[in-house]
Amino acid sequence: MTLNDGGLQPDAGEALPPAPERGLDRWGRWLTLGANIGVVLGLIILIVEVRQNAALTRTAMEQQKNSFLADIELSLAKPEMAEVWVKAIRTPEALTDPEIRMAESHLIALMLQWDHMFQMEESGLIPRERTRRHIRNTAPYCFGSRFAKNWWRYELKGWEGTPMAEVAGPIIEELDENFLASQFDRLRLSPPAPPEPEPVP
Repeated sequence: MTLNDGGLQPDAGEALPPAPERGLDRWGRWLTLGANIGVVLGLIILIVEVRQNAALTRTAMEQQKNSFLADIELSLAKPEMAEVWVKAIRTPEALTDPEIRMAESHLIALMLQWDHMFQMEESGLIPRERTRRHIRNTAPYCFGSRFAKNWWRYELKGWEGTPMAEVAGPIIEELDENFLASQFDRLRLSPPAPPEPEPVP
């Protein structure tokens, strides 16, 4: 740049960019910045939506899981089913073939609920430890009998190599086969003692 009567002038071979080009360059930088901010905001919104969808899916699957247990309990509340269930616990050797089928239906229903939780786990909705804890808490009340444990040993062959065998297998094997019979005995109340006779004056 040189100083002359007209002020600062570019030297030969040195040219300033035209004013419109400098303005476009500035606008280009602002547009790039705005686009980057838009991408970041879009990602944040997407993450929030994914988490909301996961929460809704988890809630729906939890309700379905609870529905399985409710169906089991309602079925066992029917007198004819309750009679067969207690027979499977107390005297499983006396079960008829139709009664065996009735009793095993509740074991299958509980395993379907467990499998439902394994699907939740596979989808990343719950951790393995929660599934294990749920199985540990519910297994005694369906598999705590000689009939159920014997049934499971045959059923296990079809679950080899799956989380069902890996997680539920050891839990069921450790169960006391007299758990349910003892549970019924503990729940039964002794008749109240008759009042003592009043002393004769």
